[in-house]
Amino acid sequence: MNTEQLDQQSSRLAPFFRSYFLPENPVTFQFNFDDADPFHLTVDHAEFVFKPGYAQTPTLSLWLDQPTTLWRLLEGRLDGMDAFLTGQYRADGNIVLSQLLLYLFQSPEPVLAHDISD
Repeated sequence: MNTEQLDQQSSRLAPFFRSYFLPENPVTFQFNFDDADPFHLTVDHAEFVFKPGYAQTPTLSLWLDQPTTLWRLLEGRLDGMDAFLTGQYRADGNIVLSQLLLYLFQSPEPVLAHDISD
């Protein structure tokens, strides 16, 4: 993906950005694809940025079948476990971060509260 396409995706994801899911230090996710050019995501508590190419020192590298899979995972339209079990993605590095990444841009689920009485 080129810079313009990555900027468009960033604009779509920006309203849902929840940086508090990640540690305080900046994190870099490298995305590698079967048949598409790689790109990476750098995130800190103030902002995130997608850039084409390879990151010099990624915190975590992910291999995905195609960029569409990544966007669907980030938007919460594809379950991470289903994608993993069907071979659509795998991660090398800090696996906990790969799970946190899946919640970084998802719109919050409504909280359901119940009163419990005896």
